[in-house]
Amino acid sequence: MENATFIKVYLVTFIICTILTIALIIIINKGLKKFFENLAEDKIIAKFFIKLSYLIILLGGISASLTSNYNTLDTATWLTLTWDVTDHLKALFERLFLIIIILSVVFFILHLQNKRTNK
Repeated sequence: MENATFIKVYLVTFIICTILTIALIIIINKGLKKFFENLAEDKIIAKFFIKLSYLIILLGGISASLTSNYNTLDTATWLTLTWDVTDHLKALFERLFLIIIILSVVFFILHLQNKRTNK
């Protein structure tokens, strides 16, 4: 297999991972805005935490897609290349799942703390 093939597949995989990460951000956009606007009394602070959350998710998704563990030896075939791409997508979903779980726990703790101080 030619090296140009690996570069093309790597770029396509990176673009797909970035699109999936941005799609996740779009999906949680409305709820995240509402959560921080209700949690923070200042709109500027709410916007800061919203952007920070987006940045964390975006960097996590992009970092998962930037790994380079492609098998570029002479024994590489389309099957090994397909499995390498699948590994990248799996790493992306694992990383995004972990980030969302961590952010959800932090947001839940913030919500409970906010309810306690408002009583």
